[in-house]
Amino acid sequence: MKPVVLIIGKPNVGKSTLFNRLIKEKKAIVMDYPGVTRDQIFSEARYDGRAFTLVDTCGIFEEPTNELEEIAKNKVMESLKESDLILFIVDGKNGLTAEDYYLANVLRKVKNKVLLVANKVESYEKFEINVLPELYKLGLGEPIPISSEHNKNLDELIENIFEKIPQYETEEEKDENIIKVALIGRANAGKSSLFNAITGINRAIVSDVPGTTRDSIDELVEINGQKYLFIDTAGLKRKSKTKYGSVEMYSTVRTIRAIENSDVVVLLIDAVEGITQQDKKVIGAAENRGKATVIAFNKWDLVKYHDKRIEEYLNLFEKELYFVNYSPVIFTSAAKHWGIEKLMDAIDTAYNSYTKRIPTSALNAALERFMMVSPPPIRKGKRIKIYYGTQVDIKPPVFIFFSNMPQQIPKTYQRAIQNMIRRYIDPFIGSPIFIKFKNRTK
Repeated sequence: MKPVVLIIGKPNVGKSTLFNRLIKEKKAIVMDYPGVTRDQIFSEARYDGRAFTLVDTCGIFEEPTNELEEIAKNKVMESLKESDLILFIVDGKNGLTAEDYYLANVLRKVKNKVLLVANKVESYEKFEINVLPELYKLGLGEPIPISSEHNKNLDELIENIFEKIPQYETEEEKDENIIKVALIGRANAGKSSLFNAITGINRAIVSDVPGTTRDSIDELVEINGQKYLFIDTAGLKRKSKTKYGSVEMYSTVRTIRAIENSDVVVLLIDAVEGITQQDKKVIGAAENRGKATVIAFNKWDLVKYHDKRIEEYLNLFEKELYFVNYSPVIFTSAAKHWGIEKLMDAIDTAYNSYTKRIPTSALNAALERFMMVSPPPIRKGKRIKIYYGTQVDIKPPVFIFFSNMPQQIPKTYQRAIQNMIRRYIDPFIGSPIFIKFKNRTK
């Protein structure tokens, strides 16, 4: 599984700039300044065939002044436990403050996986005289001086990161017969109970596979001859202790890690409470990462008059989760073992769609019929032409179409082609599909 590297530090020490440098692109990140909290941001960093997930955190405040700061602080504290490495960023130009010492006290509990990074070091001589002696007092080892703004000494930092994190190669998994499944959802959605219900059907647990975190276990289960690798079952079995009113938070790092290492993401929704913003956000993370998805309304037995309300819930799904409307919807009860076999069938269906290949001849026959009814628009006085298309990848399916004016094809027409594929070739139930356009004169 892909290691997780956490960037932590007080506001205005250059966390976001360093994050952008390490992932080699610029992301729209809200500036850090005291009193403002924001969500953690995740991205993949790749170097020479190795990769890790990088997490940019919000600031931690010693005594939060409002509920949002309290939520942000607890998110980061939870992330400390789940990460493989922590980059503790301090100001190498202006020195330490009380916030830095507070963070250092927190991080000493996990000091074996902390790298102390002094950012904003433009002159090593000044840093060595004015700041370095103070950093040694933190008791977190030798600091690595860098300047993320001016791209100084980042090679040394990257080298140190790979020395500390578990080995992870970016090549595809070898065993194509194993379906990797992540069960995600809020803490009260019934993930643990549903997992136990699933593994109660003709199950044969083949092995426990250690993950990259100390307590992470991926469980390999065989059901009716098909092997499934359930990602991070330790995370399923552990209940969150972080509550804000009646809402329990996702363990964000753990959830993203499970999504990234899965083929099929099953979102469990508490059918009594309905779809929440957290549910939308986490299934959006799965969709953005190109994962197959299944929606399960769990605790269906607790819904009043549930046998007459299926259409109501399907309409709710279409309205609130329209961006994954290709996902199969299942109604389950872990307590009564309702819908478990249907859920496993839906996982199989989603995975089959996720790995499906469409013959080029079938794709272009459908494309030709579609363009006869809905020809491409005219742009800059010229008719856009789409010559042909072909599927170039699976997991998820990706199609490339060749055109004389690929940059001018409207988003609405691109969506129409996606809909054409699902309607006339294959519905790709449970799987996103992606289309790209490339230039070709004829």
